[in-house]
Amino acid sequence: MQPTDASAPATDAAPRRAGLGLGVASWIAGVSLLALLPLLVFSAYSVQRAISEQQAQAVAALQRRAEASAAAIAHQIDGVFAALRAMAQAGAVRRGDMAATYEIAARVAQVDPRIVGISIVDAAGRQPFNTLRPLGTVLPTPDAELLGLQRPVLEQGRQVISPMVTGEVSGQRVVGVGMPLDMGPAGTYVLRAVVRLDAIGTWLNEQAWPADWTAAVLDQRRLIIARSRDAERYIGQAATASLQAGLDSGEPLFESRTQEGEPVYTSVARVPGANWTVVVGRPAGALNAQVRGSMMAVLVTGVLCALLAVAGALYIARRLGSQLRGAVEAHVRGSDGTADRTIREVAELSDALERAREAEARAMHELQRAREQTLAQLKERSDMLDVLAHEVRQPLNNASAALQAATVELSRDGKLSAAEPMRRAEMVLNEVQQSIGNTLAVASLLMGGGRVEGVDTDIDALIEVAIADMPPGEAWRVRMLRETGTRTATMDPGLMRLALRNLLANALRCSPPGSEVVVRVSDSDEPLALILDVEDHGPGIPADRLPDFAASAPPRLRRDARGRRRGLGLHIVQRVMELHGGQWQVLRSGPEGTTMRLVITQSVGE
Repeated sequence: MQPTDASAPATDAAPRRAGLGLGVASWIAGVSLLALLPLLVFSAYSVQRAISEQQAQAVAALQRRAEASAAAIAHQIDGVFAALRAMAQAGAVRRGDMAATYEIAARVAQVDPRIVGISIVDAAGRQPFNTLRPLGTVLPTPDAELLGLQRPVLEQGRQVISPMVTGEVSGQRVVGVGMPLDMGPAGTYVLRAVVRLDAIGTWLNEQAWPADWTAAVLDQRRLIIARSRDAERYIGQAATASLQAGLDSGEPLFESRTQEGEPVYTSVARVPGANWTVVVGRPAGALNAQVRGSMMAVLVTGVLCALLAVAGALYIARRLGSQLRGAVEAHVRGSDGTADRTIREVAELSDALERAREAEARAMHELQRAREQTLAQLKERSDMLDVLAHEVRQPLNNASAALQAATVELSRDGKLSAAEPMRRAEMVLNEVQQSIGNTLAVASLLMGGGRVEGVDTDIDALIEVAIADMPPGEAWRVRMLRETGTRTATMDPGLMRLALRNLLANALRCSPPGSEVVVRVSDSDEPLALILDVEDHGPGIPADRLPDFAASAPPRLRRDARGRRRGLGLHIVQRVMELHGGQWQVLRSGPEGTTMRLVITQSVGE
């Protein structure tokens, strides 16, 4: 019986030791998870905030694009009114000479590509002339709707812009603008100009919209009068029900569906003075997929971190539990101070872990505060740049339109000596606009690092838009020469338009007046790239300035013979090509002219 009694305590001690070890391991693992949980929650919250801010920035960019397009369309309409006002100030018009007024109107309609025809109408609806028909032709009386549209012109002296109508003479779908015309002894009339719908579409598409975006212009009746995609199919149709509901809400940003039924994030902007609306839609699926992908990455990372933390905590807990059991057993047996030292070490380790946790919490708090301050400063800078761009560019656009109208009118009246200074003033104003655009581009985008994400871009459209950015009296000098059948390439169209515009402006400025500037389009297989060469007939680049073109930092802004600073435009070209992973080269330069080359590399998978 004694052997049996002696073995009983040993048999009962093993479960107690196992229970002690399991309890310590579980306790330490639980404490580790509790310490890890706030960090995981904070990380998920930070990533969610970053995703929301990224989405908000994308939506804000959408709103800026809509507002910029609305301002550009308003500028073009102001240009049409400026041409009509210049015509109304002619001496023959104010004397009531109907035949001379017809001749002046016909010349204005002929030289202004925005205008289909010009007519005058009295209060009863009689049309003395329409430039679409010879003078003296009996013209139909406008219907009651058109007469109602022109009533504010005669009764209140206002400028009016019509919704889409069918012209009584041309029979085409057009929009009209009207203003009062005082012809002295001949009486007061409504001076009307008919604007092509395809001209409005050209104004809308000057921004080179991404392929998956949809932009449109709606008139007062919410009918589509211009569209970036499938214009011929949808012009004249009413806006979708979801879009009209969003417009009725008065919100500048909302979700709707396109005519094709695609869900989009929609931004709207009113065209100043026209009661038209520019609508820009970006596919909602792209933004939502980005958010889902980011959240899935956070979830997977969090689960992996939690599993690693639990595994590490269990391993450490079992090691500590083993040491604690040994310390307790040694203490029970009455051994030396080893057990006490072990207990003190465990207590010190616990205190150290607590202090480390508190330090980590303070560091995370400081990091979050610094991040919020940085985001606030970036937003403030972006807002200031937007305000600066609007406040500076709008007066310059208005002044440019007025100078163009005055130059055209002085040239028609034969006052060439007076028109020449106006033309020079217009060229100087255009240079100021380009300088401001370059400065804002550097401040808002090009100083950043990394690479841009390109989209499939129509090469001919990009070059035509860059040529259209040149002064009206200089754009005719630029000719495009194709040496490849490639029609599209991957790039950021906005940045590449900026780079090409700077090269063209330099080529036109450095070439003799009236000489030709050639944009040559080719490609290469090794490396796979699109090549754009800009060739001029200027005197070439001085040898002492060639090293400046290889510098990565902005060159010193030297002055030319006329006292103007140079250097920022070509620096922008270099930064744009760096962001595309491409190259900018001075291919040749000499007395016969200079050729500058843009090598836009293309990925094999694109």
